This record gives sequence, structure tokens and C-alpha cells, in this order.
Amino acid sequence: MTLISENEIKVAADCLRNGGLVAFPTETVYGLGANALNPLAVAGIFNAKRRPNFDPLIVHIAEIEQIEQLYSHPINPGVYLLAAKFWPGPLTIVHKKSDLVPELVTSDLDAVGVRMPSHPIAQQLIKLAGVPVAAPSANRFGQLSPTSYKHVEKQKMEIDYIIQNRDNYESVGIESTVVSIENNTCIILRPGVITAEDIQNVLVDFIVITPEKNIKLVSPGLLKSHYSPLKPLYYYSEENELPKNSGLILHKKEANKTYTSKTVFTSETENLLEVAANLFSALHKMEEDDEVTQIYITKTTNTGIGRAIMDRLNKATYQYRS
Repeated sequence: MTLISENEIKVAADCLRNGGLVAFPTETVYGLGANALNPLAVAGIFNAKRRPNFDPLIVHIAEIEQIEQLYSHPINPGVYLLAAKFWPGPLTIVHKKSDLVPELVTSDLDAVGVRMPSHPIAQQLIKLAGVPVAAPSANRFGQLSPTSYKHVEKQKMEIDYIIQNRDNYESVGIESTVVSIENNTCIILRPGVITAEDIQNVLVDFIVITPEKNIKLVSPGLLKSHYSPLKPLYYYSEENELPKNSGLILHKKEANKTYTSKTVFTSETENLLEVAANLFSALHKMEEDDEVTQIYITKTTNTGIGRAIMDRLNKATYQYRS
């Protein structure tokens, strides 16, 4: 893999257009992109990530007009309402796909998830490539999502280019909200920083549903175990004494309280936007600390953006709770 700067985006765009793999920053997490209309290139994503082919990919676009190619017609009016409000941004919309979208992208399902990222590098890359870009997170399957190019580098995947991210660009830190639109119903498949309440405020004539269980994998991130660090991750309770060599991730700093050097804060005030933005970077920091053998993390509220955070944490801790 080759690390390049944002000044070399054209090189990366040419690579995508010609069937290569490129890791690039978005306002959520780093994506691993390929030409979504090239099945061989898309197969490279599954190979590099060691990702099972039953887990569908999200297709990224730079212009809203591209949905006319990717979705089958007629396109539900709710798609346009959501796109007008939240695109570009961290929202993925699942809708019945057109024949142009390869079956490998959707894992043989008849619907495809599409989003328009707001990160300037992602936008420029997709525009220059001139093709829609299929892009899951740029990490080995099931492991921590990357929020910086350094997180991608340590995965040591077989990819062509990694584009460095702008250090001053504000990231939401977790993957996009995923919704499915059908008739007058919108289903929240994966929570994110755009909440069910936000969506209901736009789709006033729609029924917005957040199911407790997903019936089928129509989008990424729906498996029970996902987003996991390579070290055991457990929920923390103040009633329990931490074992030796433990790292602790907290979402609030209390005055006049002493913390160990192995404590990382996602926020000092439990601001949920800050917690979401810093969640994966905190987990990466603990994963990379040779003195930490297991990680403990506190829960957040399970409402609003907290629902998205707890979705990631429940999946990240799942294999260590089972």
C-alpha cells in the first residue's frame, strides 16, 4: 500500500476507475473504496478485508443525480426528502436497486444502500473517479473501525493507496445511520448521529420504525459481533475493581477524582457528540498500548445519539460477553 496526500487525489481517482482499492477519509470513518460498478474490483474489497460475501456494501456518490442510476424506478419520494435534508452527510438510504448495481455489492439482495459523504476529500475523490464507489470501513472484518490513516496502515491489508486525512476536519467518528424506505415506512437499520427523531421530523407522513432485532442483513454493521478491538472489551462498573493491566475508557471526568494513567476520556462532560467522535480513536489507543491487556468502558444513555454509541459498544463487547 502507498500513502499519499490530498494533493494526489487524482492518482487515487484513476486507481479507482481502473479497478484498484483506495482507503479514504469520510466524515464518519475511513472507507475502503472500489468502483461499485466493477464486480472484480468489488471482490477485491471482500478479499482485502476478509469480509464474508453475505455482508452488503454501501455505495458512495458525489451527486444526488447518481441515485437515478443506482435505484430502480419509481424512487420513493421519501428518498428525496431525506437526501435534501441530510446529504451530503452521515445517512445511508437503502432502496430497491437497479440492474446496474452488481449483485456482489448487495450480497444478492434486491436493495442497495447509498450515501453522499460530506468530507471534502471523499467528495473530490468520487467526482474525479467518475464512478460510484462501494466502500465499507477500511479495516479487517469485525475489527475496530478506523478514524485515521494510521488506523488503516496497521491493518496491513492488500490495497493500493491510502489518502491522508485532514487533521483539522471534524469527524462524527462512527458509521452512518442506515435507513430503509418502502412505501410509507422508514426503518432504522443502523443507528447513527442522525437519529430516528431527526428522520421523523423530515418524514412527517411516514411511519418511522426502529426494530429491536434485524430480520435480514440489508446493510453493513448488523451482525451481533462487530467493531471489536483485538483485546477483550468489557463494560465497567464502579462497583468492580479493575484487574491489573486494565485500560479504562470513560465519557465524563469528575472533579477532585484521581484517574490512572491508563484512563482515556471520550468527553469530559458526557457530550454524546464528543463521545461518538472519539469512541473508536479511544479504543484504538487502548488496543495499541502494550501495557494494557484488557479494556473496560462505561455505557452511555441508550437514547438519541447514545443509541448509536451503545449499538457499537454492544457489538464490540459481544464476543467477550458470550
